[in-house]
Amino acid sequence: MPKVYSLDFREAVLRSLDESQSKSAAHRTFHLSRSPIDRWWALREQTGSVSPPVMRCGGTSSLQGAVFEAFVRAHAHATLGEMSQAWQQQTGVSLSAMSFSRALGRLGWTRKKRVGVTSSVTKRRGRSS
Repeated sequence: MPKVYSLDFREAVLRSLDESQSKSAAHRTFHLSRSPIDRWWALREQTGSVSPPVMRCGGTSSLQGAVFEAFVRAHAHATLGEMSQAWQQQTGVSLSAMSFSRALGRLGWTRKKRVGVTSSVTKRRGRSS
């Protein structure tokens, strides 16, 4: 994982570039490769700041809480695909059937894999000896 440089260090590097130092000279002075210098320069051009972007990982699911549980109870006999479509119509948020499957698992609900009982293809028949 790349090292996260402090905001002061980032600003010092870019300040040296603003004072007409070349990127090559800044990279030698600060013992830093050119790629972070280029990224920080572009970031400052786009946002006006060199602070690192906030990385979102995980996060909270919209499929939690009493609202989702009430939705599931109302659509208990629907397939995962039908639940996904109904959720999108109700909330405007598009989610996959797999997202619903994981959320139902967190609630302790299971889904049937087959509609009816199927007979085994490999039934035991009388053996000849």
